[in-house]
Amino acid sequence: MVFFEWKDEYELGLPDLDLQHTMIVNMLNELHAAMESGQQIVTAEKTLEKMLLYVEEHFATEEQAMRDNGFPGLDAHILEHEIFRGKVHALHERHVQGADVASHELIAILMGWLKNHIAEVDQEFGAFVCQKSEEAKKAFFQ
Repeated sequence: MVFFEWKDEYELGLPDLDLQHTMIVNMLNELHAAMESGQQIVTAEKTLEKMLLYVEEHFATEEQAMRDNGFPGLDAHILEHEIFRGKVHALHERHVQGADVASHELIAILMGWLKNHIAEVDQEFGAFVCQKSEEAKKAFFQ
């Protein structure tokens, strides 16, 4: 059984970003499955590594897309990314210092990011691009 399902309401309508966002759901499901099978320590470590890559690669992609489209909320969005990036790096630093990072802690962080950022804040950008596209179509066909 899948722990968390990707929903259409999370989609921005921007395929590259949507695909990257599904990585969060994949990490959630992997962590949950690992907890059920008793493999949570190894999986938590791997997930933490994936999260480090995600915050660098995905945020760079998303922020560039916002720049390319002239998104007016870019600065506020970057600030949210920086806060989340800081959380992920702090967790990683804790792990490097020898502390266990609990799977349930990672699940809570990922779930919060999915529900509060991807499902809400990122939607503003998706709506902006969609509106911009509609305006361009109208202008083209007039």
